Amino acid sequence: MDEFIDLHMHSTFSDGDKTPCELVQIAREKGITTMSLTDHDTVEGCKNLFTHNIQMLEGVRFIPGVELTAKVAKGRMHILGYAINVYDQTLNKRLQEEDHENRKKLLTLIHLVENDYGLTFPKEEVDRLLEQGHNLGRPDLAKLCIKLGYANTVSEAFENYLIAPYEKIRGVYKGISPEECISLILGSGGVPVLAHPYTLELSDDELTSLLIDLKAKGLKGVEVYHSSQSLEERRRYLEIARNLDLYVSGGSDYHGPITKPYIEMGYGKNNNLKIKHLSLLDHLSK
Repeated sequence: MDEFIDLHMHSTFSDGDKTPCELVQIAREKGITTMSLTDHDTVEGCKNLFTHNIQMLEGVRFIPGVELTAKVAKGRMHILGYAINVYDQTLNKRLQEEDHENRKKLLTLIHLVENDYGLTFPKEEVDRLLEQGHNLGRPDLAKLCIKLGYANTVSEAFENYLIAPYEKIRGVYKGISPEECISLILGSGGVPVLAHPYTLELSDDELTSLLIDLKAKGLKGVEVYHSSQSLEERRRYLEIARNLDLYVSGGSDYHGPITKPYIEMGYGKNNNLKIKHLSLLDHLSK
């Protein structure tokens, strides 16, 4: 039986709809034999799986991961970390600091949305949101917009309220530089991989130049296969990765039926993804 792979998904410990245990169960049902949990800026979901549900992993190759948000001037950059030590003290300390910053950023965003669009977020709802133990971000505010009747879907909330105000504050908070993201992943014993290059909004020449620079700083791979990357983009990214001798990775970026209902674990958008081989896994198997 060919290996069926999904190395990019999110749980309730960041902005996903399913618990880590539920993700493993879904992976089993879909025939996925190799998976990685890559929550945004937190490793608590991986810890949860290791601590409480390790028996769930029988028969599934699980690679502990993380998706770090890198601060850049243009587009969105995320750095995936694979086979990390989720108990690494330096990594955990930095993620705790980032969680504190994210909560401050969310409060600022709420204030801007209220001012710019005339919405009201009751204090008790905001307090309830901040009391949640997972890493907070815009999807959480989008879900609150749905709850309060301001939007029908997460996508609608983003499009109507959460993009323009976010652009106003994205440069205000310190964040983690791409170089520090790579360093944190390497320091925890992991393999750093650039996530979904299309979100960087760069030409192929610009992307190649960036990857050369990031490789010199320790980047090891590129996420060539992703639900939101076209066949043409995958072809170009694959060529760039091979030319630069970077590992190839991929995954669906599954969040669940509420946050991203158009993405199915393992299968992507409209069955545009079913990964059976990745050079990254060849490296991790050595």
